[in-house]
Amino acid sequence: MIMAMQGTVGKSVYSIFASLLEYPREDMAGMAGECLKALEGHPHYPGEVVEEVKKFQKAVSEVPLDDLQGIYSYTFEIASGEFTMDLGYHLHDGFNRANSLVSLKAMYREQGFPFDSVGKGELPDFLPVVLRFLDFVKDEKLKSDFRESFIIKALEKLQKNFDLNPSKESPYRHIIKAACVAMAADIKADAAAEKQRGYSA
Repeated sequence: MIMAMQGTVGKSVYSIFASLLEYPREDMAGMAGECLKALEGHPHYPGEVVEEVKKFQKAVSEVPLDDLQGIYSYTFEIASGEFTMDLGYHLHDGFNRANSLVSLKAMYREQGFPFDSVGKGELPDFLPVVLRFLDFVKDEKLKSDFRESFIIKALEKLQKNFDLNPSKESPYRHIIKAACVAMAADIKADAAAEKQRGYSA
C-alpha cells in the first residue's frame, strides 16, 4: 500500500485527498480535519465538498482502525472492479489500458515525479498517485489537460458506480465524491481563467 510521502510532494488539497484514500493508518479523523482546514483556502469549491469530508470524518471516527482497514480492502480491492481506484480501468480495455499506463509512466519520468517511491508497487493510474502528481507538477497547462482529459472522466465514473450502489455504504464514497466535485470545480475555474485571458489578449 502507498504510505504518505513527506517532503517532495506538498500538502495541498489533492495531496490530502490522496492521504485519505491510501491504506488507513492512525488518526484518519484528524487527517480529515486537516483536509477541512485546507479546503478553507478554496472558496470556489461547492459546499458539498466540505460536507462530504465531514461525513467521512464522522464515519471514520466511529470505526476502529482494524475495521476501517478491512472496509478499505473490501471497498477497493476485494469487491467488484467497478470500485477500483486504478482509474484507467474505468476508461480503457486491454491494450488501450496498457498503452495508457506506459504513457503515464513516461509523463511522470519526464516531469521528474518520483513514481517508484510514491507508488510503492501500485499502478501509475492509482488515484492517490495521480492526485499526488497533480500537486507535484509545475506545468499548469499539463496539469489542466491531465485533469480534464483523464482524471475527471474516470473519477466521475467511479463516483457514479458508488451512486448506483446505495448498499455500498463505505465511508470512502464520501472522499471519492469530495475529490470529484473539487476537481470539477478546478476544471471550471481553469476554463473561466482561460476565457478571461482570451478577452484580455
